[in-house]
Amino acid sequence: MFIDFRTNKLKTSAKKNQTLKIVSLFSGCGGLDLGFSGNFNFRDRHFDKTKFKIEYSNDIDPAAEYVYNANTSFFNNHELHREDIKDVDFENIPDFDFLLAGFPCQPFSNAGLRKGINDERGNLFEECEKLLKVGLKRKNKPIGFVFENVKGIMSSKMEDGTSIPDEIVKRTEKLGFKTCYKLLKTSNYGVPSNRQRLIIIGLRKDLGYFDFNLLEQIVAEYNLPNEVDNPYDLYLGSALCDIPKNAPQANDFWKYSPGGQYMVDKIGPCDDGKEALAKFKKKVPLTKISKTVSKGKSWKNMNPEDMSERFRKIWDNPKKYHAPNFYRRFALGEINGTITASAQPENCGITHPFENRRFTIREIARIQSFPDNFEFPYKTIANAYKVIGNAVPPVFAWVIAKALEKHLENGED
Repeated sequence: MFIDFRTNKLKTSAKKNQTLKIVSLFSGCGGLDLGFSGNFNFRDRHFDKTKFKIEYSNDIDPAAEYVYNANTSFFNNHELHREDIKDVDFENIPDFDFLLAGFPCQPFSNAGLRKGINDERGNLFEECEKLLKVGLKRKNKPIGFVFENVKGIMSSKMEDGTSIPDEIVKRTEKLGFKTCYKLLKTSNYGVPSNRQRLIIIGLRKDLGYFDFNLLEQIVAEYNLPNEVDNPYDLYLGSALCDIPKNAPQANDFWKYSPGGQYMVDKIGPCDDGKEALAKFKKKVPLTKISKTVSKGKSWKNMNPEDMSERFRKIWDNPKKYHAPNFYRRFALGEINGTITASAQPENCGITHPFENRRFTIREIARIQSFPDNFEFPYKTIANAYKVIGNAVPPVFAWVIAKALEKHLENGED
């Protein structure tokens, strides 16, 4: 990277056919890394290889390492390094153009009881800040970073009342980056889930603030499904209808506790499920599929007298118990909600629409936009659900990567 003093423009390695090196922290099972790498299939679409290449990735979670390293073919045979980030010697991390980081989100999430910055995990952004400082002292300085977190981080505060995102903006701009953030719904970017994620992007000053409008341009350019123009492929029925029978973990599901199974049985299935699923596979318009297919079910369909005392408390006040999707059963004609790391029916739509069970591992991987050949080996099945629920949807990450490429290319015109 160098500055052309005749034009006063920052020249980066974003030129055509040149590679942008990535360091990834809090990588999890690799959803963000996969999206930034590209060259994968999701359903009937191919997502091209990007200009980004993973040089180093890190996570402390053995379950995430187990999955990531079972899928190294998606990461140019790169393996994840497992170590507590506070023990990593940043001086030994290779040069990088971009830092990716999805620092732990549970301290800021509804499902995680939102302890925020007071949770030990809530200040791990500071490790990202330290690495950026190390990188900026090198000859080959970083161009920028992409941070990802949950919606709840926006209402988490520092001791002086500053929101966490604004604090991140302040600190990274002191380092010389132009930093901005936006709350995005993944279903507007090709993902069959309506989860919301906060994306924070910083770029070297000479490159200006990232233009989030480029995300919509990428969606239009590649004709990706979104809630406004092409929602059909986002519906739960579309996401589930064509999963190959021989896909890894296609039949593996985590059984409910006896109390949970009782609740699901009492709520009952969405009507006409099997027939409707067959129609989704044929791409029959939603208006010609059974009207009942668009009606989901939840605890509201139950008689409170059928509930245990513990569940009745949540039924009476789901907001108090951080359970807006308490025993929610999304219908085939809806876009599924957020799949949380805990995968508990009390706090997310994890129940199959017409079978009285959790989604299989492969079904939630579909909802999260992972390729069908991306494997999720596990030592305990709960860990498989956890790593998928924690992951950034790869298709969403790919859209961000392509938008970043476009922004950098525009900066060189």
